[in-house]
Amino acid sequence: MKLKHLVISGIAVILGTAIAGNAISQEFTADQRTVVCRLKTEVDQRSSNGQKLVFVPLLARVRKQVSSPFRATLHADTEYVFVATCDGNCKDLNLTLTDANGQEIAASQKTGEIATISFTPSSQGEYQVTAKPGECTNAEGCNFGMGIFVPASANVPNASKIPAELVQFRACQ
Repeated sequence: MKLKHLVISGIAVILGTAIAGNAISQEFTADQRTVVCRLKTEVDQRSSNGQKLVFVPLLARVRKQVSSPFRATLHADTEYVFVATCDGNCKDLNLTLTDANGQEIAASQKTGEIATISFTPSSQGEYQVTAKPGECTNAEGCNFGMGIFVPASANVPNASKIPAELVQFRACQ
């Protein structure tokens, strides 16, 4: 029953993001814009390298040493790449991937301002990816964003319907 509530909550967040996206795109702070534009760059690069975004990017604020979890059902034999970035107030953003039992499967690798995890599940299951900054120089916390990618040819039944242009990315033009 808890899973049903998580799925419904996730759908509500996605719909809320889509509906409020146009208004939000004009009201980003400089730190939020930094995160959104880094994610846009990553989406553009990965798209040109044969990958696609499968869920609407997650944008949030988190305090130092506080975890921000996101649950998703991953499908067997599909390579997933979790990508996260944060604003200039954030130091050492870390991602961890755990299975339904809470067992850690992978931890992020870093390339500059981007933390990534690549994972191909051998069977379909519920997984949790958690973002956690090591330090935030802003007392209000750090802004971060995360996207999940798969090969462009992959069929992911529970994928979001991603529009050709995400409204949030208009802030980067």
